[in-house]
Amino acid sequence: MRLIYVLLGVLHFLLQSSCSVQDDEMLPRIGIIGAGISGTSAAYFLRQLFGEKAIIDVFESNKVGGRTAVIKINGQHYEAGGSVIHKKNRYMVNFAEKFNKSAMPVSASSFGLYGDNGIVFQTSNWLPITLAKLVWRYGLSLYTLREWTHNMVENKFNRIYDFQEKGMAFTTVEDLLRAMGEDMVNMTRHSLVEVLNSAGLSPRFIDELAMAAMRNNYGQTTSVHGFVGAVSLIGAEPALWSVLNGNKEIPEALLHEAKVSFIEAQVNTVALMKDELGTGSVTYEVEYEKKNSGDKSSTDSKEYDIVIVAAPIEGSKSKISFDGFPNQIPSFSQKYHSTTAMFVQGSINKTTFNIQHHDEFPSDLFTINPDIFFNSIGKPSPVDPQQSPDQPFKPGQAVWKTFLNKVPSEEQTSLLFEDRQDIRMVNWLAYPEYTPNLKLPPFQLFDRLYYVNAIESAAAAMEMNVIGSRNVALLAFNQWHGNFDKIDEPHLPPDNDKGKSEL
Repeated sequence: MRLIYVLLGVLHFLLQSSCSVQDDEMLPRIGIIGAGISGTSAAYFLRQLFGEKAIIDVFESNKVGGRTAVIKINGQHYEAGGSVIHKKNRYMVNFAEKFNKSAMPVSASSFGLYGDNGIVFQTSNWLPITLAKLVWRYGLSLYTLREWTHNMVENKFNRIYDFQEKGMAFTTVEDLLRAMGEDMVNMTRHSLVEVLNSAGLSPRFIDELAMAAMRNNYGQTTSVHGFVGAVSLIGAEPALWSVLNGNKEIPEALLHEAKVSFIEAQVNTVALMKDELGTGSVTYEVEYEKKNSGDKSSTDSKEYDIVIVAAPIEGSKSKISFDGFPNQIPSFSQKYHSTTAMFVQGSINKTTFNIQHHDEFPSDLFTINPDIFFNSIGKPSPVDPQQSPDQPFKPGQAVWKTFLNKVPSEEQTSLLFEDRQDIRMVNWLAYPEYTPNLKLPPFQLFDRLYYVNAIESAAAAMEMNVIGSRNVALLAFNQWHGNFDKIDEPHLPPDNDKGKSEL
């Protein structure tokens, strides 16, 4: 399949070369479907690559930010989607600095692990006691984990930034992972249990802390493939933060910086236009439905040279039809995992958790058994701490964020909370169902038709989606200009290479 893409690109390049000088300087018309972190960062990178005169339209039927979203409860806002950013998430850190977004540390004073027989482990408010308890229960596994994740991030994962700084791109997720190192691809072929066993982590660590991280971050278990499990464990490290007033401010700023035409509409169809003249030129017609006043809507269409799908093709409530293609698109299926974030203003049920006083309950409680109906309960900080709550909290009360795999029954909710003043639900098709040997879809679906969210088959996270966006932007740019030496090249060029792209 990759050979077909290369031949199509060569043909396109030869056709461009045979045109007039004026045609050589023509810029593409680009349509981006989706205005989450994937779509807005893709727009930002494409604007930097193609310049200010390129036509870039972004379609979004809901709201800018996608799965970076906040919810209001008791007069304050809380992260309901993508919640935390790691200090080594290079792109997200750079965006926050560029757009002068203040960072709020995300930390918990204590955490606990909950199993079939109740709370099996809980940290102390005193750090030396916590360290002693962790070493007693998990031995040297915490040190082994730190060394393992450090080696993975510093010596392997970070290589992708070097490739992208030199303007290099990949047509498939597998090739992108292989650029980091062959063992990164191999991690997608084995379960997290197998990967952590080979790294020397103890069974207790895997069954408890690794399971807790997967349940909280992805609603799944240690049976997921090893790469996404590694991303989850890195995301459980200290030094996490979020953006003041919500992480959604990053995609909003990216969209503004990209100076695009924003079209508030639902894309229904992407159609391959017939090439009547036989030149090999490819264009697409994007048909979309726009809401008007009242319940009325109107259908319209626009033509593009490049189309970028920056939303899940599978696992989305809104399906896109692909018409006029010689083969069915997509030729893969990605099942997305359903997650419910339940926000409750109220008090923890002391009886269920066998505590005498509410202050005995940890700031975060993670479950370690997949049969338990909830994944975690935490006491989040509001993203707008300068805003006072509408009503003062009663003793023992707080706003609690509970992750579950489905909406709980009234009985289940009562097991968790003994009183509730307010309750809100946010349902997400948040990330794929991860299994070893999960098919890794391509970034390129057809000639100049790209799929950013293919990266989520490796791992869904804000930084990962931005990496996917920059890869697609570079891929589109290199193919448009015939820079084939920068596509699917597994080796970095020498440091004296001058062909770097700008962030």
